[in-house]
Amino acid sequence: MINTKAVRALLLTACLVAVCGDGALAGKKVRLASLPSNNDYSPRAVSIGSDSGGVVINYGLRMLRWRQNGTKVRFSGSCRSACTLYLGLASSQTCISPGASFGFHSPFGASSRGNRVAQAFMMRNYPGWVRSWIRSRGGLSGSIKTMSYGYASRFIKPCGTSAVARRGSPRRQPADG
Repeated sequence: MINTKAVRALLLTACLVAVCGDGALAGKKVRLASLPSNNDYSPRAVSIGSDSGGVVINYGLRMLRWRQNGTKVRFSGSCRSACTLYLGLASSQTCISPGASFGFHSPFGASSRGNRVAQAFMMRNYPGWVRSWIRSRGGLSGSIKTMSYGYASRFIKPCGTSAVARRGSPRRQPADG
Protein backbone atom coordinates (compact mmCIF):
# COMPACT_ATOMS: atom_id res chain seq x y z
CA MET A 1 0.00 0.00 0.00
CA ILE A 2 1.28 3.49 -0.87
CA ASN A 3 2.00 5.84 2.02
CA THR A 4 0.43 8.97 0.53
CA LYS A 5 1.80 11.31 3.21
CA ALA A 6 5.33 10.16 2.44
CA VAL A 7 4.77 10.44 -1.32
CA ARG A 8 3.30 13.93 -0.92
CA ALA A 9 6.24 15.05 1.23
CA LEU A 10 8.72 13.61 -1.26
CA LEU A 11 7.01 15.26 -4.23
CA LEU A 12 6.79 18.61 -2.44
CA THR A 13 10.46 18.42 -1.49
CA ALA A 14 11.46 17.52 -5.06
CA CYS A 15 9.41 20.41 -6.43
CA LEU A 16 10.83 22.88 -3.93
CA VAL A 17 14.37 21.82 -4.78
CA ALA A 18 13.63 21.95 -8.51
CA VAL A 19 11.93 25.33 -8.41
CA CYS A 20 13.98 27.12 -5.75
CA GLY A 21 17.28 25.26 -5.83
CA ASP A 22 18.96 23.04 -3.23
CA GLY A 23 19.40 25.93 -0.82
CA ALA A 24 15.63 26.44 -0.53
CA LEU A 25 15.35 23.72 2.10
CA ALA A 26 18.50 24.47 4.06
CA GLY A 27 17.60 24.54 7.75
CA LYS A 28 13.86 24.29 7.00
CA LYS A 29 11.38 21.56 7.81
CA VAL A 30 8.80 20.61 5.22
CA ARG A 31 5.43 20.35 6.95
CA LEU A 32 2.77 17.99 5.69
CA ALA A 33 0.16 20.54 6.74
CA SER A 34 1.39 22.79 3.93
CA LEU A 35 0.55 20.19 1.30
CA PRO A 36 -2.66 20.29 -0.75
CA SER A 37 -5.65 18.75 0.99
CA ASN A 38 -6.29 15.05 0.53
CA ASN A 39 -10.02 15.78 0.84
CA ASP A 40 -10.75 16.72 -2.77
CA TYR A 41 -13.72 14.94 -4.34
CA SER A 42 -12.49 11.44 -5.00
CA PRO A 43 -15.33 9.05 -5.80
CA ARG A 44 -14.78 5.46 -6.79
CA ALA A 45 -15.33 6.37 -10.46
CA VAL A 46 -14.90 9.52 -12.54
CA SER A 47 -15.41 10.53 -16.15
CA ILE A 48 -12.82 12.70 -17.88
CA GLY A 49 -14.62 14.58 -20.64
CA SER A 50 -12.84 17.89 -21.09
CA ASP A 51 -9.77 18.33 -18.91
CA SER A 52 -7.07 20.71 -20.13
CA GLY A 53 -4.67 19.87 -17.30
CA GLY A 54 -2.97 22.00 -14.69
CA VAL A 55 -0.27 21.66 -12.07
CA VAL A 56 1.58 18.36 -12.50
CA ILE A 57 2.03 17.72 -8.76
CA ASN A 58 -1.72 18.07 -8.12
CA TYR A 59 -2.58 15.62 -10.91
CA GLY A 60 0.22 13.31 -9.80
CA LEU A 61 -1.02 13.20 -6.22
CA ARG A 62 -4.60 12.60 -7.35
CA MET A 63 -3.45 9.85 -9.71
CA LEU A 64 -1.53 8.15 -6.88
CA ARG A 65 -4.56 8.38 -4.55
CA TRP A 66 -6.84 6.99 -7.24
CA ARG A 67 -4.36 4.21 -7.96
CA GLN A 68 -4.32 3.33 -4.27
CA ASN A 69 -8.07 3.43 -3.65
CA GLY A 70 -9.06 1.78 -6.93
CA THR A 71 -10.92 4.74 -8.45
CA LYS A 72 -12.03 3.91 -11.97
CA VAL A 73 -11.56 6.48 -14.74
CA ARG A 74 -13.57 6.72 -17.93
CA PHE A 75 -11.89 8.72 -20.70
CA SER A 76 -14.78 10.15 -22.70
CA GLY A 77 -13.37 13.36 -24.18
CA SER A 78 -10.18 15.38 -24.28
CA CYS A 79 -7.54 14.84 -21.60
CA ARG A 80 -4.60 17.16 -22.10
CA SER A 81 -1.38 18.08 -20.37
CA ALA A 82 -1.17 16.94 -16.72
CA CYS A 83 -4.50 15.10 -17.10
CA THR A 84 -2.62 12.48 -19.13
CA LEU A 85 -1.04 11.29 -15.86
CA TYR A 86 -4.27 9.34 -15.32
CA LEU A 87 -3.02 7.00 -18.05
CA GLY A 88 -0.64 5.77 -15.31
CA LEU A 89 -3.50 4.05 -13.51
CA ALA A 90 -3.76 0.27 -13.70
CA SER A 91 -5.45 -0.95 -16.87
CA SER A 92 -8.21 -2.44 -14.69
CA GLN A 93 -9.02 1.11 -13.50
CA THR A 94 -9.45 2.75 -16.91
CA CYS A 95 -11.72 2.53 -19.90
CA ILE A 96 -12.13 4.63 -23.05
CA SER A 97 -15.13 5.87 -25.01
CA PRO A 98 -15.23 7.01 -28.63
CA GLY A 99 -14.22 10.65 -28.88
CA ALA A 100 -11.56 10.46 -26.20
CA SER A 101 -8.14 11.93 -27.00
CA PHE A 102 -4.94 12.75 -25.15
CA GLY A 103 -2.74 15.82 -25.61
CA PHE A 104 0.91 15.72 -24.55
CA HIS A 105 3.49 18.51 -24.23
CA SER A 106 6.46 19.44 -22.06
CA PRO A 107 5.55 20.89 -18.68
CA PHE A 108 6.09 24.64 -18.32
CA GLY A 109 5.51 27.33 -15.74
CA ALA A 110 8.19 26.43 -13.20
CA SER A 111 11.92 26.95 -13.47
CA SER A 112 13.67 24.98 -16.21
CA ARG A 113 14.84 22.53 -13.54
CA GLY A 114 11.30 22.26 -12.12
CA ASN A 115 9.94 21.60 -15.59
CA ARG A 116 12.51 18.83 -16.10
CA VAL A 117 11.53 17.22 -12.77
CA ALA A 118 7.84 17.39 -13.70
CA GLN A 119 8.52 15.88 -17.14
CA ALA A 120 10.60 13.05 -15.64
CA PHE A 121 7.80 12.32 -13.15
CA MET A 122 5.24 12.19 -15.95
CA MET A 123 7.34 9.93 -18.16
CA ARG A 124 8.03 7.54 -15.25
CA ASN A 125 4.33 7.21 -14.55
CA TYR A 126 3.11 6.68 -18.12
CA PRO A 127 2.70 3.07 -19.23
CA GLY A 128 5.24 1.79 -21.77
CA TRP A 129 2.86 2.12 -24.73
CA VAL A 130 2.43 5.85 -23.99
CA ARG A 131 6.18 6.42 -23.58
CA SER A 132 6.79 4.61 -26.90
CA TRP A 133 4.14 6.73 -28.65
CA ILE A 134 5.70 9.94 -27.31
CA ARG A 135 9.23 8.84 -28.34
CA SER A 136 7.99 7.90 -31.83
CA ARG A 137 6.85 11.52 -32.25
CA GLY A 138 10.15 13.06 -31.19
CA GLY A 139 9.48 13.29 -27.45
CA LEU A 140 7.69 15.97 -25.48
CA SER A 141 8.03 19.54 -26.72
CA GLY A 142 6.31 22.89 -26.42
CA SER A 143 3.67 21.92 -28.96
CA ILE A 144 0.76 19.57 -28.24
CA LYS A 145 0.95 16.08 -29.71
CA THR A 146 -2.50 14.50 -29.80
CA MET A 147 -3.11 10.79 -29.39
CA SER A 148 -6.42 9.77 -30.95
CA TYR A 149 -9.07 7.42 -29.64
CA GLY A 150 -8.16 5.02 -32.46
CA TYR A 151 -4.64 4.54 -31.16
CA ALA A 152 -5.39 4.66 -27.42
CA SER A 153 -8.26 2.17 -27.73
CA ARG A 154 -5.71 -0.47 -28.74
CA PHE A 155 -4.39 -0.33 -25.15
CA ILE A 156 -7.33 0.84 -23.01
CA LYS A 157 -10.47 -1.32 -22.73
CA PRO A 158 -13.75 0.11 -24.06
CA CYS A 159 -16.21 1.47 -21.50
CA GLY A 160 -19.38 -0.43 -20.71
CA THR A 161 -22.58 0.71 -19.05
CA SER A 162 -22.12 0.91 -15.25
CA ALA A 163 -22.48 4.26 -13.44
CA VAL A 164 -19.69 6.78 -12.92
CA ALA A 165 -19.65 10.29 -11.41
CA ARG A 166 -18.18 13.30 -13.18
CA ARG A 167 -15.23 14.68 -11.23
CA GLY A 168 -16.41 17.54 -9.05
CA SER A 169 -20.10 16.76 -9.53
CA PRO A 170 -22.42 14.35 -7.70
CA ARG A 171 -24.33 13.55 -10.92
CA ARG A 172 -24.21 9.97 -12.13
CA GLN A 173 -23.31 9.28 -15.75
CA PRO A 174 -23.24 6.06 -17.82
CA ALA A 175 -19.73 4.70 -17.79
CA ASP A 176 -17.18 2.16 -16.83
CA GLY A 177 -17.30 -1.47 -17.71
